[in-house]
Amino acid sequence: MRIEIISTGDEIVTGLVVDTNAAWLSALLLEQGWQVRRRLTVGDNLTDLKTVLQESASRADVVLVCGGLGPTADDLTAQAAAEAFNQPLTLFPDWLATITARYASRGRVMAQSNAKQAWLPQGCELLDNPVGTACGFVVRSGQSQLFFTPGVPFEFKQMVREQIMPRLKALAGTQTDTELRRFYTFGVSESALSDMLDAAPWPTGIELGYRSAMPLIELKLIGHGARQADMDAAEVRLLAAIQPWLVGRGDQEPAQQILTLLQDRPLTLLEGESGGALLAFCYGYPQLAARFNPDLADELARVPATDVGLQLTIGREGKEGTPLLLCADGLQIGQTVRVSHPDPESRRKILAFAAIDMLRRFQQALPVLGDYQTLTRTAQRYS
Repeated sequence: MRIEIISTGDEIVTGLVVDTNAAWLSALLLEQGWQVRRRLTVGDNLTDLKTVLQESASRADVVLVCGGLGPTADDLTAQAAAEAFNQPLTLFPDWLATITARYASRGRVMAQSNAKQAWLPQGCELLDNPVGTACGFVVRSGQSQLFFTPGVPFEFKQMVREQIMPRLKALAGTQTDTELRRFYTFGVSESALSDMLDAAPWPTGIELGYRSAMPLIELKLIGHGARQADMDAAEVRLLAAIQPWLVGRGDQEPAQQILTLLQDRPLTLLEGESGGALLAFCYGYPQLAARFNPDLADELARVPATDVGLQLTIGREGKEGTPLLLCADGLQIGQTVRVSHPDPESRRKILAFAAIDMLRRFQQALPVLGDYQTLTRTAQRYS
C-alpha cells in the first residue's frame, strides 16, 4: 500500500511551527508495517494545494492530508480538494448542526465564519471530530483515497487512531499483507551496514529500510505480501550479517530490553562525562540508584569500583578517552573508549549506550567488551 502525507500551512513551510504531526503519523504507520513513500509540505495557496493533491492522488493508494480545515480565509484545504477532484463544495447540514450545538453546550454563540467548516466536497465521507469544529473527510479519486484531517495535534491524533487507522487496516486487508520486523544495532555505521546488506537483492516483496536514531541504527525488514518462508530466510540472512552489533529487536526500545534482562535486580549508575544520558536510558527501572559526579577519574585504573551488586560507571574524559566500568558481584570489567562525533549530546548518548551494552553482554554471557567499528578502545581492565 503506497502512502503519502501532505502537511499544509504557511506556518509549517516557514518554520514557525514544527511539523510534529507528520513525524508522529509516519512512525505510527510504520508500526503497522506501512512505510510512507513521500511527505510533502505546501503553504496556504489554492493553486499549489490543488496541484499537490492531484499529484499525490495519481501516485498513492492513500493520501493523508493534515491542516487547513479551519474557519478563516487562509484555510483552503476543503476548497482545494473540491476543485482538484471536481466535487463542488456542498453544505453538510448535519455537521453545521453539530458545530452549532457544540457552541450552545458551552454557552456561546457560533461565529458566522464557523459555518464554512460545514461546506465540504460533494459526495465525501465525513470523519467525526468529537472535540473540535473541523470534521475530517474522505475523498476518492481513481485508485486513491484521500483522508483530510484538522491540524490541531490533539484532534488530529484522535481522528487518526479512532477513524483512519481502522479504515487503513481494512483497506490493507483487501490488498497485500504487510509485515514489519525491526532490529537495532550499535557500534557500526549505516554505510558499513549498507555495504554488508545491499550488495545482493532481497526476495521478491521484501525490502530493507534503515533509520539512524542516535546512537543506534534501526533496520526494518518490510514484507509486502511476501511468503512467510521468504521473510524467515531474509531474517536469517540479516542476523548473520549484523549479529556482532545486534542490541535489540521488536518494538520495545533496546535499552528497556536490556534492563528486562536484570529481572528487577538493583542497579547503580555513576555518571561523569555522559552527563545524565545513562540515567535517561535507564529511567523508569524500578531498582535504580543513580548519581552524577563531575569529579570521577579520567583513567580506567582509578575509576571507583564495588564488590557488591551491579554498578555501571562512566568517568570523565581524559587524553585517552572516557573510562567505562562494569562491576558485577566482585567482577570488574572496563574499557576506555574514544568517541569521535562533533555533537556533544550525541557523544554522551554513545558513551551511555556503550556502558549499557556492557551490561547486556554480561547478562547474556557474551564477551563484555564488544568489537565496535565506530568506537576506538584505548585501554581495558579485567579484575
